[in-house]
Amino acid sequence: MEFLLGGASSMCAVLFTNPFDVLKTRQQLEGELIAKQNLTKRSYRGIRQSILTVVRTDGLRGLQKGLPAALLFQFSMNSVRLGTYQTVDNLGWTKSANHPSLTPLLSVFWGGCAGLVSATASCPFYVVKIQLQAVTSGSYTARFQHHHSGTVSAFVNIYQQSGVRGLFRGYPASVARLVVGSAAEMASFSVCKQFFLRYQVFQESIVLTALASSTVAGFFTSVLMSPCDVVTTRMTNQAVSANGKGLLYTNIFDCFLKIYRSEGIHGYYKGFVPMYLRVAPHTMLNLTFWEFFKGLHEQWRI
Repeated sequence: MEFLLGGASSMCAVLFTNPFDVLKTRQQLEGELIAKQNLTKRSYRGIRQSILTVVRTDGLRGLQKGLPAALLFQFSMNSVRLGTYQTVDNLGWTKSANHPSLTPLLSVFWGGCAGLVSATASCPFYVVKIQLQAVTSGSYTARFQHHHSGTVSAFVNIYQQSGVRGLFRGYPASVARLVVGSAAEMASFSVCKQFFLRYQVFQESIVLTALASSTVAGFFTSVLMSPCDVVTTRMTNQAVSANGKGLLYTNIFDCFLKIYRSEGIHGYYKGFVPMYLRVAPHTMLNLTFWEFFKGLHEQWRI
């Protein structure tokens, strides 16, 4: 039940936040390995221009590109991540033996472990999501676009071209992304939740406590996860050779190094604004739905 609650809450959240995920992906891929000063034209500069570019080239439906894959990704990722963390928390493993309250270091550790497991379960869906979100019918400066006709077609095409390995393209980067993101999100959310519950106004409202805690958690998650997120997007969307090997990046370290040499620190934070506008509300909605569903489950059990 813990796993189902985590997956259901994330699917509810992604319905609202997927448009920002599309904008983030486009901004992260635009001007790939090109220095900022050498970019003569940017179609996805700023949130307003990015939205207008998507709507002009792909219509309003373009803002929800890759939604079926995003739903599958969120369910597979967060059912495992939140379910694992909640199970560990229920067992008391996030608390020290001599202290009944939450231990931040244990929370970070188990949040990271939950991220590691969820990265393995969700990687194929993430690969498909990114490749679908990157495709546009308009002028676009991404180095490569994978033209799949839909979610099922994407799975079939990737498997036929590269086998199972293709569905786990960028897996090390995806693991780093989710370990860092999950550790930051779950630890900051749990600590903030514990802090806010000291006050009566939060004790009287599960939703208000979740909203306040997840807003803070979303900020820390965005700042810490952005470099890994950019690398994961780049490695996942890169063109591949006939035998399925990446043509731009050979591994996660090569990707980090090439981005830094070509684009500097700025390259690691491309798409940061839409990422925050996605992560913060998604964290808020996801963890709020999660707390709400857990509350309903407890009521039904009683």
